[in-house]
Order: sequence, then structure tokens, then C-alpha cells
Amino acid sequence: MQLNKYLTILFFLLFTAVQGQKVHRCSLCGMDINQPEFKALVEKENGKFEHFDSVECLVNYVKTKDENEFEQLLVTDFNSEQEIDAEKAFYLKSKNVPSPMGAYLSAYKSKKDVQLAQEKNGGEILDWNTLNERFTSSSFGKTEHLHHHHGPNSYAPSGIMGDHLHPKGGVMVSFRSMFMSMAGNRMGSSKIEDADIFQNYMVAPQNMTMEMFMLGLMYAPSDKVTLMLMQNLVTKDMDLTSQMTMPNGMVMNNDFSTSSSGLGDLKLGALYGIVANGKHALHLNAKVNIPIGEIENRATTPMMENAKLPYAMQLGTGTFDWTLGATYKYNFSNILVGIQQLNTLSTGRNSQGYRFGNIHELNIWAGYNITNKIGINTRISASTQSAISGNDEDLNPMMVPTARASNYGGELVNAGLGTNILLAKGKLILGLDFNAPIYQKFNGLFMSSDYTINAGIRYNVL
Repeated sequence: MQLNKYLTILFFLLFTAVQGQKVHRCSLCGMDINQPEFKALVEKENGKFEHFDSVECLVNYVKTKDENEFEQLLVTDFNSEQEIDAEKAFYLKSKNVPSPMGAYLSAYKSKKDVQLAQEKNGGEILDWNTLNERFTSSSFGKTEHLHHHHGPNSYAPSGIMGDHLHPKGGVMVSFRSMFMSMAGNRMGSSKIEDADIFQNYMVAPQNMTMEMFMLGLMYAPSDKVTLMLMQNLVTKDMDLTSQMTMPNGMVMNNDFSTSSSGLGDLKLGALYGIVANGKHALHLNAKVNIPIGEIENRATTPMMENAKLPYAMQLGTGTFDWTLGATYKYNFSNILVGIQQLNTLSTGRNSQGYRFGNIHELNIWAGYNITNKIGINTRISASTQSAISGNDEDLNPMMVPTARASNYGGELVNAGLGTNILLAKGKLILGLDFNAPIYQKFNGLFMSSDYTINAGIRYNVL
């Protein structure tokens, strides 16, 4: 029943997405046209159109062509976002009005409008003829593709979600994988040996891995709003050692493993843009966790047949969880710096009588464009989580540390290094990043974080 609901939601969003408005790409530089106040248009004699993301791309295109090829040249009035005759428009070159390709040009339908813009922002007023003459100077008409969020650094490291919006009608499909390894145990921030664990528990965790595959869909009904859907397929494996004292006093150790796999929780989200220009971008993040992941997985262990698996081995939270936060990015030419702060709040208790603790996380990253197709990035991720509230009565907290609710949560700081690669004229993005802990402290006794690898393929459909 839950799977049917999930499929219904997925197919609905896919249907909605394909109905979206097509996003044009600039005929000169090939980048998405996502700032409507700067776009330009050429109508050819054959009735076809060429689209441009800025006045500078239009002029650089036109100056290499025969004027007889064009029926009409159009630019966008910066104030009204209406198309106007390029040859009759007035232009302002001002560093306080950054245009998509870095020439700082905006267009206005009247001399009065451009003069008002000049009073507010400073700069120089030009007409069409003067503008074309000036473009004979390479410094005047210079375009900076990487400077304006079109290079590999415009995408966050692969493990960070909800880092960017799409232009109206934009659709992105993504497939990501995550592999996480945990090894050994800690009490608080200090490592603890199995012999000490056996003083209070019958079983000591040894290693745990989690492999997750995620299908994602992003769709932008407007320039300010991007909707998201994410569904995980999760596999978890844990190696453990049990210790039992026999009636004759002999101590016996037994190594065994448990595993669980299936769909994780479905996540629906939205991004809302606040500010976006050539230097700054700020948007809000919101997400809701739909609890469709299994929370009653069982397995046979040396101590018990059909034993309930601990909290860490279940596939979902069992609760509706809300994530709220914001993402800010600042562009320094070939380097982009991003900050994302998110807060996940659990609501109610699930059918097994508990809920996971609230999470507060901070991601800070920087991306550098080596070329216009290859970029490298680095990040610091910090999170804090409170302990589980309530408990699952089917779990024996004396059996294994992962069955005790108070052991969950704590503080974790990771450092990471990765890369983004753009293919197919920027429509296909390959990402990979590696992260390892530089600090970890748990609320009680828990498994040590070892490393995490994230990899992903993102494709801009429209």
C-alpha cells in the first residue's frame, strides 16, 4: 500500500515535470537562460530564432554575422522584462548591475528609464551604435562564463542536496550513491575495546556499512521555486561479536552478521529563491520526510531467532520529519563558496514507540574551476543530533549498544574533497567526493564513523 502511494506521487511529479516550459540555452555560450531581465533574441529571415542569455552574447554573435540574415533584434527591458527593439533601446554599463556573462550591461526602453538607472547605480549610458563600436575592444565586451555560475563550481559537492535552483520549466533527474563505513566503537569521544563493552552488553558491534542509491527529481514551476523528490534504496550490513559465559565458566565468542535492505523514506522538498545575481545567491530549503521505510526488520542471531534489529539497522524513521534551513553562495571568479544550514525536526513517535533526535547540520564548501568542464571542491560538514526519544519495547538495551536509545546522537565533524565534471554542454554533471571524520563525540557508546563516499550523475533534461 505504501509503495503504491509512493509510485503515484512519483508518476504525478514526472508527468508535471514534462509539461514544464522549455528552458532555452544561449546560442553563443550554450548556458541556460535563467535571468529573464537580461535575455535577448534574434529573429532570422527563415522564421527561426536564436536565444541569448545577455546583451553581450547578442552583440558578440551579431558582429560575426551578415546583417541581412536578421529580421529583428530584441533585448529585454530590465524594468518590465518585456522584449524591445535592440536598435532603439538604451544601455547601461554599471558594475552595480552584473549581467550573466560579466559585461555589466542592462537594456532600457527609454532614455528616461536608463537615466534613472544611472542615477541609482552609476555607470555609462550607451546607444546601440556606440555599444557595437565599443565591442571592437575585447576588454569592453569580455564575457566571463565561469564567473557567473555556469562552471563546475556552480554545483556543490555530490553529497550536498538542495544547493541550487533551476530556471522556470527546468527539470533535473539525478542518480546518486552513497557508501558509509563505520568501524570500532567509542564511548563519548574515546575509543573503547570489546572487553569493556562486554562488561555491560552481550554483543559488541565490529563494523557497519550502509550503501544507498537515490533517485532524485527537481522541477522549477517558476524562477524562484524549485520542487524536489528523493527516494532511496538502502542496504545495511553489520558485523558483530557476541560473548557468552557457559555454566562451566568457559567464555565463548561468536562472530555473526545481520543485514537489512529495501526502500528508505520518501523525501519531498522545495527551494525558494531570495536573492540571485552575479555574485550572491540565497535561497530557503524545506523538506518533509514521508515514512515509508521499514522499521520492523528482523533477523536470526545466535541469541534469538527472528530478533528485532536495532534502530541503526532499520530503513526509515517511522515519523514525519521536517527539515528547514537556508543556502548562501558567493562567487569569486573561478571560486564559489557555499554555506548551508539545515535543521531536521522529528514529530510525534512512530508505531514502535520512539522517534529519532533532532538534527542540526552545517555544510561549508568551496569549488574551484580547473577548466570550464572540470572543477574540484572541498568541504567541512558539522552536525549535532540529540538522543532517541522513547524506545522500542522489542529491543533489549542490555543486548547490544545499538539497541539502547540513549546511545544515539552526538557531534560529528567531517572534512571532504571531491570533483564535479560537466559533459554534454553542461547538461550532464558527474560528481564524486570523499569525506572522513576529524572529530566525533557520541552521547553514549556507539560505532565510530570511518569514511563516506558520495557519487552522482545529474542530468538537466530541460
